[in-house]
Amino acid sequence: MPLLTELPINTYFDHIPVNEMTMPLGYNDVILLVSLLYSSIDIYYEWDSFSQCQRPIHQWLFASFALVVIFRLTHVLGMKTATLGSGDFLLDLRQKDTLPRLLVSFTWLIALPFFILWTLVGTKWLWVTIRETPSCVPTSTHKWFSIFWLALCYVWILIHTALFGVAWLLERRVRRAEVDLREIEDDDVISRWGQVSSLQTYRSLCGHGQKGLSPTEIAALPSFSCDAGMYEAGIGADTECPICLHDLKIGDSIRELDVCGHMFHRSCIDLWLLRSSACPLCKRSVKGSNGDRHAGCGASHVRGSNANLRVAEPDSSRRLGAMQLS
Repeated sequence: MPLLTELPINTYFDHIPVNEMTMPLGYNDVILLVSLLYSSIDIYYEWDSFSQCQRPIHQWLFASFALVVIFRLTHVLGMKTATLGSGDFLLDLRQKDTLPRLLVSFTWLIALPFFILWTLVGTKWLWVTIRETPSCVPTSTHKWFSIFWLALCYVWILIHTALFGVAWLLERRVRRAEVDLREIEDDDVISRWGQVSSLQTYRSLCGHGQKGLSPTEIAALPSFSCDAGMYEAGIGADTECPICLHDLKIGDSIRELDVCGHMFHRSCIDLWLLRSSACPLCKRSVKGSNGDRHAGCGASHVRGSNANLRVAEPDSSRRLGAMQLS
């Protein structure tokens, strides 16, 4: 298993459970296709009768059938071509590959607005036809089927509008997370973790709904540079950062949690605190701490805590470090 420092930082925030709609074409699709094909053939045979209607509701039915099939095929193709590990095709607005990105844009920017408009047109046409030329509809079955299909169109619109709302909210959360990451991303963070402020997908958001600290609150916590004096006193020689599992070295930027005195690499704990407001070791809440502890006063405590952590954890579990403590 690779060390924590060999993995991208986004891996540790990829904890959002997602029930991806990755089912291929199935029985429901076959039933839908057969039903629409039968209805289309039936309308074709009654074309002359429908042509006498005040409005061309038969043309509206044909077009709406075609749009539904196009929507389903677009979704299936998007799921098949989307990058493995990305979120659901319709919810992920950050598709990496060109084809899925084009299909997502087509679905939300062209297909959905057009289908909404076409359904409104069909509603008006059906209302005018039933009110002014009801005899043009071949049978009452055709009339009730048209009404039923119109209702299904509105249900479809409500579902997909809700999905678009979820996709927009997820994208908004991703952008807010990127803003926070950019505020704490500096040369130290980049040198240890690489660029962390560009999230690939909504599944890279901070996990489990825990509320972390804001970049301003994190910056207010005590931080200092590990100097030779601390190193000579034994702080750093065998003291490791519980997150990256690397020893604290001279020149490393250290941040101390004033609520408990535990110390970490600043670039490590800052990313953790964006995700959770609790110390990864003792679980005490950092939020609202008064900050009256002297920087470095928890050094001996940290050394003992980290040494105990090293003994208590088997080597196989230490590989993930404290970033996965919960």
